[in-house]
Amino acid sequence: MKRKILRRALAAFTLIELLVVIAIIAVLAALLLPALANAKQRASSVQCLSQMRQIGLATVLYADDNDGFLPRSSHSAMANGQLPWGYALVPYVQSKSFTRPDALWTNLFNSLYRCPKDPRRSSDWSYGKNVYMELSAQETGGPTWQRMEQIQHPAGTVLYAEKLGGSMADHFMAQFWADGGQPEVDKTRHLKKSNYIFCDGHAAGHRFEDTFDPARRIDNWNPETAR
Repeated sequence: MKRKILRRALAAFTLIELLVVIAIIAVLAALLLPALANAKQRASSVQCLSQMRQIGLATVLYADDNDGFLPRSSHSAMANGQLPWGYALVPYVQSKSFTRPDALWTNLFNSLYRCPKDPRRSSDWSYGKNVYMELSAQETGGPTWQRMEQIQHPAGTVLYAEKLGGSMADHFMAQFWADGGQPEVDKTRHLKKSNYIFCDGHAAGHRFEDTFDPARRIDNWNPETAR
């Protein structure tokens, strides 16, 4: 009888221990899962920033090889007999010239040109180029910024940014925002921020309002007002 009681006591104690361990694991999981999710999100943001730095460097190299001219987007490339920026930069990111869409181009489109936080895998771009640098004198009413040397504050002037879904365009019509146009920027893709490439080639994460905010007279998309 005593042995049976002892066995029951030991079995009950083991069960309690198991329940305590399960409870501790549940508490630890509740504490660690948000931290792991944040770490994964930060890793994606860092990877995206690294990709955008490659694009920024490729753009600077392109300008060096083309008398200071920046690559155009689909907004004006075809009209000027040029390839849009994504295609024009292929020799600087793959060491080969762009000829036609193929497997290598598809891989590039869904790797370097695709933010890891962007779940889309289609012909929609993750990044877009600021159209200000493509405008003609007729469109601006005076100055143009098609060449690096024409941009007074390259380190403060946005050249590329992260796009919202729903548009296959590879550019931003930022020249219309001051008049009430809707910014096509994905403003909070990375922990309430987004990544931006500037005209000097560097990339950094910022709040959108620190690049464009009419109430504070901030417009770092317009090369004439960028600081």
